[in-house]
Amino acid sequence: MGAGWRLYGIWICFAARLLFYASMLPLWEGYDEWAHFSVIRIMATRGVALAPRYAPVPRDVAESLDLAPVPWELRGRPSPAVTQDAFWRLAPEERAGRERVFRNMPPAWRQETEPTLTAYEALQPPLYYWLMTPVLYFASHFSLGAQVVTLRYLSVLLASLAIPLFYRIAMAVFDDADVALACTAVAALMPEWALDVARVGNDCLSLVLFTLVIWIGLKLLEDGPTIRWSVAMGAALGCGLLTKAWFLAAAPPVALLYFGTHPGAGGDKQDAPGAGRSTGAARTSACATLLIATAISGWWYIHNLVTTGTLSGLSESVILRRTGIGELAAAAFHIPWPTAIDSILFSHLYYGGWSSLTVRSWMYHVFYVLVLAAAIGLVRVARRPSLVWLLLIYATFWLGQLYNVVLIFMSKGVPTSMGWYLFAAVAAEVPLCVAGLRGLLPKRFSNWPLFVGALLFGLLDLYTVHAVAMPYYTGLIAHRATGALASLPWADFRLANLGVVFHRLVIFKGAAMVWPVILVLWVVYLLTTLWLMLGGAEWAAPGRRRDILR
Repeated sequence: MGAGWRLYGIWICFAARLLFYASMLPLWEGYDEWAHFSVIRIMATRGVALAPRYAPVPRDVAESLDLAPVPWELRGRPSPAVTQDAFWRLAPEERAGRERVFRNMPPAWRQETEPTLTAYEALQPPLYYWLMTPVLYFASHFSLGAQVVTLRYLSVLLASLAIPLFYRIAMAVFDDADVALACTAVAALMPEWALDVARVGNDCLSLVLFTLVIWIGLKLLEDGPTIRWSVAMGAALGCGLLTKAWFLAAAPPVALLYFGTHPGAGGDKQDAPGAGRSTGAARTSACATLLIATAISGWWYIHNLVTTGTLSGLSESVILRRTGIGELAAAAFHIPWPTAIDSILFSHLYYGGWSSLTVRSWMYHVFYVLVLAAAIGLVRVARRPSLVWLLLIYATFWLGQLYNVVLIFMSKGVPTSMGWYLFAAVAAEVPLCVAGLRGLLPKRFSNWPLFVGALLFGLLDLYTVHAVAMPYYTGLIAHRATGALASLPWADFRLANLGVVFHRLVIFKGAAMVWPVILVLWVVYLLTTLWLMLGGAEWAAPGRRRDILR
């Protein structure tokens, strides 16, 4: 049976969950959100296509960082800035006074600047900012909080476009609507994915475009190097490169699609990408992809080379622009790689926004065990061209993450990278994990990975929202002196606390965000999360379907 209404149900549920996350997150809690917003504001108010790299932020944004509670990672900001922890220890009169000043900031402050802070995200490619600038221009009469929420809502709706693409990718791999739907439901339940895109920032657009590249790659495998799909690949790749510099990691696997054997529609018996010789059609199609991608995004990377001496233009690359390959390789031997990989994995599973909220270590380790098992299982099943393509593009993305670890370690002395970036490749990650785990299990248990995945991610999401995020953002829990987050004292929790939570979640978000709105969004979030959990588990009910990969 086809996907039908069930796919639309997942899509709607995913969008509803994201809208709740976008409403729940405090102002500037999203990763680098104030800097992303400042770039858009500068473009909208000045009417420029590119914000200057070191442009000072608008004055109202700078003032908001002193009035509203800031994320834990910004705890070093000087007074009067306070973290979420400290904000809820202030007297109620002072909290109300801060919000009153925030609501009544003069409109002129939107035009003025604060030279002590710079919109450092102007170093990012501009496509996302171009899309958001007209929206902010027409919302210029909104308050600052309302402007941020408006851009968040538009960003999450943009991110939801990944869901139908994700389903098509899973269908291309498993050729089974129930399995593909269950894969999509599992991905839609991932809490860190919601946290990553429920903010003002370019990850929402980049993950859609990267998912599009993955799907077009599967179509190239199926149909061969046709001009139609090659043009589409060039457009998707070019737009991606104009959204995030790490799209450069997609270039090698895309090249292998053209300069290998092309399986065609019945490609299961053919060689994997990169195994064969280049053909005239492949060369023509590859040139079309290259020319289109370069025409769209090449100017930006030339601009980076001219202005920063680096291809990406990112801060770590600029700091290390005179560092040779030999020095980078030597530094790699001094990095504690287990620590670095662990930081990527746990910040991919759940990192709680810019306040770096985490859960118990054993919860992460449950998923680590499943990931390790999936990697072992892939050795048995990763012979199909579709799986090889997913593995290539996912592995290349990981290599980009590890390279970023080297850059961050050399420039800042910290062995880490941003695990939430991996959600750009989640459309490859989930099918690969499912295929690997299915490859380890007997035929009658082959659907257990999806069944368990839907339940585990759903429970993780419900737990992190209700026992970590909402309590922390409303002052019910705080960081201990050690920096660890305290546990929610369930024994002392009362129904009245829930009312306090909803009243506190709406502060600094504009006059339209009142507590009944967040309450309704929370109820919808609960219903849609439960539907995804039960639906994903039911579609992948153990023993219901045959093992497609055998």
